[in-house]
Amino acid sequence: MKYKILLVDDEEIYLMYLQKMIDWEAMDCCICGCAQDGLEAVQMVEELSPDIIFMDINMSHMDGLDASACLKETNNKAKIIIMTAFDEFSFAQKAIKLQVFDYLLKPFDEKELEDTLKKCIREIDEERENRKSEQEVLLKEVLDSGMLAQGEIHIMAGGRYAAVIFKRTPEVTRKEREQFREILRKPFEKYQMESFFLGNQMGCGVVIHAIADKKTSLEDLKEGYRSILSEHQGDGFEWFAIGNIVDGIENIQETYQNAKIVQENRIKLVGKVNSYGDVIHLEREFNRLNQDDVNLLIKAFEMRRYEKVDELIEKMFALSHHQMFSYQYVVATYYSVTTEICNYYRYKAEADQDGALSASSSLLSEIAMCSTTQQMLEIVKNYIYEIFSNCMGATTGSKKEVLAEKIEKYLQKHYEDQSLSVNQITEELYFENSYMRRVFKEQTGKTIIQRLEEIRLERARQLLEEGIYKNSEIADMTGYCDQQYFSKRFKLICGCTPSHYQKMKKKEK
Repeated sequence: MKYKILLVDDEEIYLMYLQKMIDWEAMDCCICGCAQDGLEAVQMVEELSPDIIFMDINMSHMDGLDASACLKETNNKAKIIIMTAFDEFSFAQKAIKLQVFDYLLKPFDEKELEDTLKKCIREIDEERENRKSEQEVLLKEVLDSGMLAQGEIHIMAGGRYAAVIFKRTPEVTRKEREQFREILRKPFEKYQMESFFLGNQMGCGVVIHAIADKKTSLEDLKEGYRSILSEHQGDGFEWFAIGNIVDGIENIQETYQNAKIVQENRIKLVGKVNSYGDVIHLEREFNRLNQDDVNLLIKAFEMRRYEKVDELIEKMFALSHHQMFSYQYVVATYYSVTTEICNYYRYKAEADQDGALSASSSLLSEIAMCSTTQQMLEIVKNYIYEIFSNCMGATTGSKKEVLAEKIEKYLQKHYEDQSLSVNQITEELYFENSYMRRVFKEQTGKTIIQRLEEIRLERARQLLEEGIYKNSEIADMTGYCDQQYFSKRFKLICGCTPSHYQKMKKKEK
């Protein structure tokens, strides 16, 4: 249950009545205890940490208002709802000064109790959301800077922490934060763990777990994320990369960096949930870029020994199966190799060279989306081939022409498929998405989607001229989802409705 309730009244029979008055469980509440005087209530609050206290005023030892004052002095955050049979202004006035949440006049009915409880829960949720957001901002700052502001250290100091990077399509939006937090809460609440969503970076979400239970292990975290994958199969979760568990908030950069290593090497691991312990067996040492390898690469390319070129690229970029993968290493190597190739050919077009070197950021975003080592290798090869092409003129231009021709043929063959997308073409042709888009636009002057619609409308015009099909049939035959959308797009691009076009063609005959 999310909300713990403490009931306080000196009449035992009334306490029993309150427990049965409404369905507490249906409102996501549980009664954690009952007290019969104010002093007992103060002691139980310290032990049980309730979220909401229903407090009678007239009680022995310590009345409800004094007990409320005592709790306020200790900065207790529980919401207090006063219950009394005395409708006196002085009571209400004192309750307002004590900032109690609400005031219920006995006898109250089920609806009054439920309405007050719902209002109280809404306020608790808002406060929890605000506090959670503040803590997430704090953690984000610690993750970015490695430092914790002294004034905030009491909030989350100590304990154990683990970072998790995950992929979800589409990304978790701001509006979905609370829903996602609830998804995280359920599998991990048994481990005395609080979970913080720090937003999205480079297309992936970042979570920090604050772990109170010292017995909690990486295997427990993996089990929790496997259950999320199992129970939320339609929510777009693809994989989870879990860093090691560290002691102290000052070490969360370490667990985050280890989660990034798991993320980068997930294509070499089994399953969709992996932890830092799963990548230990991979070789961690990276060979320094060897000038001889760069010279061999250039010579192999000039001799059109492309198999040797591919072999050298795999070696230079540490893309072999047993090697630990590193985005940073790949990008740094790409920058160095690019510089060496440009220098070798004394490539003087400075603007083009700067563009080629700045492509390292595009390379990073593209390899981050890969699901296999082979796909990464293909992307890196595409980038290196493109550098050679820029430096040597049109020597390798045919590779781009061939790719553009392949895309054109695929569109011509599959335009009737309503679900046809660039991602589908990517998978079929085994080229990375953004590289394929870039090459096609460069070669044809059109985007893939523009060309797809062009093909569909060309075919639609042919079918309209034949005059034997209904518009709904033509829409279906040319890959449009329905007749209305087909007519709208036809008019927008062709300048008239399908029916008007058909009539014009009949007159021409």
